[in-house]
Amino acid sequence: MQFTFATVAVALFGAAIAAPAPQANETKESVQITKFHARKNHLNGGLTGPVDSIDFNIVSSVEAGTMAFVCTASAAEGEDSLKLKPNSYRCNGGDDNHHYSFELNSAVGEDDKFSLAIIHQTGIAFGYWATVEIPTYCHAGGAETMVCQQIADVTANLHL
Repeated sequence: MQFTFATVAVALFGAAIAAPAPQANETKESVQITKFHARKNHLNGGLTGPVDSIDFNIVSSVEAGTMAFVCTASAAEGEDSLKLKPNSYRCNGGDDNHHYSFELNSAVGEDDKFSLAIIHQTGIAFGYWATVEIPTYCHAGGAETMVCQQIADVTANLHL
């Protein structure tokens, strides 16, 4: 039996069409981000500065009920600010293989938004994540600092 290039090409094309398409970014879990606060220090006359601390709640609703996790991070001693992504900060609760954490992607300047990656580790080297922007209202906090508070709850749709 002799196969031509066209025969092989048609067979491969048919197999590719029959294969299921990957389900990219399919939501696996939705969580609420609430009570977000951040402090920026060393403003030097401007609105932007290094982010000294962040705290917020993650509220997860599952079949077993609603659970809240408190996430906090402060700049390490001797440091001016929190470290940006890929450094992550673990939230309270859970264990080594099942917990929430977050990464600070950026503290956007003049429009008072903070970009976070929310991560829910559900097993060894496995979990769900999402990037969210937290809208805030920032105001003077005294001694060249700005205090930013969340103005609306945000839903993070976590995916693989």
